[in-house]
Amino acid sequence: MRSIRGKFLLLNLVSLLLCALMVGGVSLAAISASQLSAAQEILTLTCRTESAELEAQLYGIRNTVELFCELADEQLDSLEQLREEESAAPYFAQTEKYMGQLAQLTPGICAYYFRVDPALTDGKGGFLYSKKPGKDGLQPERLTDLSRYSPTDTEHVGWYYQPQQAGHAVWMEPYFNRNLNMYMISYVVPLYRDGQFWAVAGMDIDFGVVLARLRALSPYATGYAALISDQGAVYYHPRLGVGGQITEESAELSELAECLAAPYDENNRVGSFRYKRGDVGMELSYSRLQNGMVLLLCAERREIKAPLVALFKVVAALILVICAAAALVLVLLSNRITRPLKKLTLAADEIARGNMDVELPEPGRDEVGLLTRSFEVTVTSLRTYISLMYNMAYSDALTHVKNKTAYVKAVEELQERIDRGEADFGLLMLDVNNLKHVNDRYGHERGDEYLRANCRMVCTVFKHSPVYRVGGDEFVVVLSGRDKERFPALLAEMNRAMHESRSLREPWRRLSLAKGVSFWQPGDRSPEEVLKRADEAMYADKRRMKKRTQAQKDQKE
Repeated sequence: MRSIRGKFLLLNLVSLLLCALMVGGVSLAAISASQLSAAQEILTLTCRTESAELEAQLYGIRNTVELFCELADEQLDSLEQLREEESAAPYFAQTEKYMGQLAQLTPGICAYYFRVDPALTDGKGGFLYSKKPGKDGLQPERLTDLSRYSPTDTEHVGWYYQPQQAGHAVWMEPYFNRNLNMYMISYVVPLYRDGQFWAVAGMDIDFGVVLARLRALSPYATGYAALISDQGAVYYHPRLGVGGQITEESAELSELAECLAAPYDENNRVGSFRYKRGDVGMELSYSRLQNGMVLLLCAERREIKAPLVALFKVVAALILVICAAAALVLVLLSNRITRPLKKLTLAADEIARGNMDVELPEPGRDEVGLLTRSFEVTVTSLRTYISLMYNMAYSDALTHVKNKTAYVKAVEELQERIDRGEADFGLLMLDVNNLKHVNDRYGHERGDEYLRANCRMVCTVFKHSPVYRVGGDEFVVVLSGRDKERFPALLAEMNRAMHESRSLREPWRRLSLAKGVSFWQPGDRSPEEVLKRADEAMYADKRRMKKRTQAQKDQKE
């Protein structure tokens, strides 16, 4: 090849080949790393998302049972009340009504029950409701005769004796309930009065429903879900029998078993493992639940890496096509390949900055399209997880109203409304009176109950306005719309509720709040100015209430 044309052609071909190899190699390395990371993230996020949904269901049932126990204990004057049928019958009717109402608000349960110590009621105290085939809702069942079974008979009476023996609320391991002929998980709470055990209350989840979800759960064809205990015992596994150990799947999983045996904390709540099942490499993600169970999600490593192998073949073929094509075709093809990658890169940058509302390119049928679809799954899972964390971050754990963090965000929104000239709101400042007195005299548990009672009353009266807990005993209600227009009537309703509660026997149920309200005025430049007036009005009301209370004491003396 002596001609200049030939040499130039050879130079172009060599340059084109080198460029194709460089571009192809770099692109393959970048895409491979991204694809593998995205595939592993899919497995992890799917496991976290599903465990978060199971956790939310468990959390809801636990809170429902504990709320019922509080109500049942409040309604009982003394244990002697249970020995007389005339006083016990209304009590059981009222508690049965409470539990039924709470059960209607709690999804996923298959049974609920309240059982009093047979020694107090001749074995007749309590109730049991469960699902029956072919019928809607939960139906009443005959109470189990506890005297017929040994306390070690878990399948018949474990729900009664396990929490009694533990002395605290327990999540029972999945078991077959012989009374209801159902495989279930139970959360049961023992009740005590002056150190004496007197009853248990609990709810059950149909474990068959949980298993159905697990059987359908996997983002990969070779993947599967499993459920084990934190000691490595198998509750469900498509390859292992119930009651076996996870190490039967692979001896390498002994490291996982050791990790799960450690006390539960944030460092071992979620994680991932690589192991071999025979000659097959496996990827595993796990997430621990509050009841001691652990959700596993597994998939074969070769399936996860399969898109990378296919991508390598396509890139190799593409290099050969580029070497035989003209420079113009190379430019056009390069643009076609890099355009969606640039969009994905920009989307990844936005996600790194915390913006989940990113626009992804339309997925095609090639490997970039597969990557795009994988990216879409990742973004969707992240949105779900962040939404769950957001709700937890902005709620007060004691009263379940919005917390101070949420209030700071609300103030920012009110400021934006003021700046736009759209402000039309009011701030009601509330301070719970006598909280220190209740804490000091009756204990912090009664103090918390007193705080929740006042908060429930405020939420009931101002049902159309958000309520924020901004301090230990301070609350702020942001008034707008109907509640703002009807504020005088709602204030009278709140005063009436406080007045009616004065006749209650328990001091921690007598509602008392100092209040101050202020509405936005054209001269106000920030929500803080409105809040300051409301705060001053609240402290003025608090002083008036103290003077009135002192005057009443002086009259009695």
